[in-house]
Amino acid sequence: MTATDFETSGWEATEKVVAAEMAIAGAAIQSRTALDDAAELVDPADFYGIAGLVFAAALSLREQGRPIEPTAVLIELQQRGDLERVGGGPYLHTLLEHAAVDGSIGHFARLVAADADRRRLQEALRRGVQMTEHASWEPDADTDRVRQMVDAATARRVGERPRDVSAAMIKLLDELENPPPKLDVVEPPFEDLAHLLGGGFRKGQLVVVAGRPGLGKSVLSTDFARKAAIQDGERSIIFTLEMSEEEVLQRITAAEARVPLRAIQTRNVTRQQLAAAAEAGARISGSPLTIDNAPGCTLEHIRAQLRWLSRDDPAKLAVVDYLQIMNAPKHQRRDMELGMVTQQLKAMAGEFGLTIVLLSQLNRESQKRQDKRPQIAELRDSGSIESDADIVIMVHREDAYESETPRAGEAELIVAKNRSGPLATITVAAQLHYSRLIDMAKDDESSTPATDGRPNLRAVN
Repeated sequence: MTATDFETSGWEATEKVVAAEMAIAGAAIQSRTALDDAAELVDPADFYGIAGLVFAAALSLREQGRPIEPTAVLIELQQRGDLERVGGGPYLHTLLEHAAVDGSIGHFARLVAADADRRRLQEALRRGVQMTEHASWEPDADTDRVRQMVDAATARRVGERPRDVSAAMIKLLDELENPPPKLDVVEPPFEDLAHLLGGGFRKGQLVVVAGRPGLGKSVLSTDFARKAAIQDGERSIIFTLEMSEEEVLQRITAAEARVPLRAIQTRNVTRQQLAAAAEAGARISGSPLTIDNAPGCTLEHIRAQLRWLSRDDPAKLAVVDYLQIMNAPKHQRRDMELGMVTQQLKAMAGEFGLTIVLLSQLNRESQKRQDKRPQIAELRDSGSIESDADIVIMVHREDAYESETPRAGEAELIVAKNRSGPLATITVAAQLHYSRLIDMAKDDESSTPATDGRPNLRAVN
């Protein structure tokens, strides 16, 4: 059978799909090359009719390293208990008569694969309709499950043959010789942090920002989102579980306009401050920034929002504020609950190709020491946070504990884990009245002693 012998104007004629499956199986049981070509595009589960059992038997022979020929397939079918189901030897003879020829097996395989996708999508939609009619329907969780079923139904489980590294190596060498104007990273708003991270945060990374309450972890994470969305035009989303959308927006406006947060909160601004807020407001409104206020936020809700964005305007950065008040999967142990959250957020970062910044509290151990500087072992409630995170940044301010310290107005960003680079402590200026952290002035005498020519970078021993 040739490709030109087989034209279909739609999916009305199921018998034509069955004929295509027979053409594939007929060729596959007598040619290893034909079997290999078909197996790149379809697997036995894609078949509508009994030809799929024959195709599976041929694949089994290939896996065993045995020759591919009709008699061997017949014996394999008998051993698998499928010979009578397909109609015995006469059916194999029929397949041989209808075998694909002249290189047309790819045409038939693509047709069968498309029909399999259609049937899986139909089943996913049927199940989705049934879920909507059930009394226990939960809008967020079940809507996301329906989306997952649809995505799974249309995702091919077979496809391109795995590629060797040659093409990727050529691309890497070309970019080394001709560097792109901008790396594919989310740049942090601090020069030394960007330097430490090799340019910025990368796709698939889970970045944990940790600190004791009130020390600036929400301010820091919002700074990341401001830089990405408002200054660099990268789609960003903030999942705020504790603050309202208005509260987050007030902080962003204060930071962007350099208007005291208190003045914005009390609606008591000068004419000059109002003009600055209006100018900042125009930039904020025109930026690809989303604020999602979801009390009791679930993993299903986050995944659903990221999936929705991925269809038209994929996010480069997502901030989750914060771990300990998320609705976690139920478990007898709290650390195991939160561990499941960090594992799934890390998986989502890879699935949607973005950076996820997750805020986390620290326990009280640092409060018992003379030196209040936090340690990575103090991540609260979950030993898996450290293992799941690619980067852990802990926020510390001496003036939160000692008002007369000579380092008042400074914040330390302690990079306690960096999977692909060194560790360091970076000192930045804490302008909390504007709800922001900024780079230290390079000529500031209070700056940290220079390391590697960078005044705000101190290596962690």
